[in-house]
Amino acid sequence: MCFYHAYGHCCGHTEMVFVKFCAEQQMSQQRCPRGREGVITLTVKVEYPCGSCAKKVCLA
Repeated sequence: MCFYHAYGHCCGHTEMVFVKFCAEQQMSQQRCPRGREGVITLTVKVEYPCGSCAKKVCLA
């Protein structure tokens, strides 16, 4: 399974960022197919809302 970082914004949305291919997909340089989406290796809490969110104020 491919590896991702997850960024959890204070608005409640989570953004997944691709990090690297798993050993099976490295040769073809393609992400894993649906059903085998990947492994989250790091989760980061972000203090600001995501760019597409209308909720611009986050309460602590």
